[in-house]
Amino acid sequence: MKKCLSRLLAAAALLAACAAGAAEFPNQPIRIVLPFGPGGGTDVVARSLAEKLAPVFGVPVVVDNKPGGNSVIASRQVATAPPDGHTLLLTTDIHAINAAYGGSLPYDSLKDFAFVTQLTTSPLMLLAHPSAGLRSLADVVAQAKARPGRLSFASLGSSSPHYLGFEWFKRMAGVEMIDVPYKGGGQALVDLLGGQVNLSLIVAGNGIKQAKAGKLVALAITSPSRNAVAPDVPTFAESGFPEFSLLNWYAIMAPAGTPPAVVTRLAREIGHAMRDPAVVERVRAAGLDPVTGAPADLEALVRRDIERYRRIIALTGAKPEER
Repeated sequence: MKKCLSRLLAAAALLAACAAGAAEFPNQPIRIVLPFGPGGGTDVVARSLAEKLAPVFGVPVVVDNKPGGNSVIASRQVATAPPDGHTLLLTTDIHAINAAYGGSLPYDSLKDFAFVTQLTTSPLMLLAHPSAGLRSLADVVAQAKARPGRLSFASLGSSSPHYLGFEWFKRMAGVEMIDVPYKGGGQALVDLLGGQVNLSLIVAGNGIKQAKAGKLVALAITSPSRNAVAPDVPTFAESGFPEFSLLNWYAIMAPAGTPPAVVTRLAREIGHAMRDPAVVERVRAAGLDPVTGAPADLEALVRRDIERYRRIIALTGAKPEER
């Protein structure tokens, strides 16, 4: 009886402490740790959020760019931060890809994080330089089979959905192409526009701008159904690969143990910010679709993607980059 009473008292004390912590939140600046450098889509979203959240919470909201290690450096920093809601991670589907590769991550991608909310989603688009003479996915397969190892593809490293998606497509189609790795999407796009490489997967919202300008040819989109940003571009599924579907996403996470009330408040206020017309305009200009949801929805998404990428890695034999 005494043991039972002690446990109940301890549980009550813990709940009281969590409630007190939630009531005091925030009591210091909130830091959004970003695993990527300034200037990209993640930076646009992070700084748009910071601008909108600061007056809501009444404290400064700062963006801390921590690139390196395929996002592992920033993720580890957040995983080991005090679980009080003041340190957040803005990450992408690379979080699921790193977990899918396994190995010696310095954190558990599921257990060491509290899932707050998804921020964006975006399909990728396969684009070709006009000089390659490709007008459809069928053309890519036919030319790759007729000239094995001649077509080139700009990839963004083996921890990116761009690389894994293309390797998956190659395996499905039974073709070989030259993989030309890049450190970032900016230089890959420059070389694709210049014709130094034939093909690349690009965030659809950005890719369609180049296609409409006549600089590139849009061949297929990775979403399960046609996307409003490019309604005339067929999906991989329509083009003969019914199992092929990939969506890029951004999300906010916090250290595991962050009080549920704090997580709920963060999800609510971030959701409001992501629906703000000014934020929607900036996010869509970066080629992304704003999406929000409950913490449980984000956790389910991450778990699904870890399993999806595990299957793709096993199928393709892809190897992780050195961290």
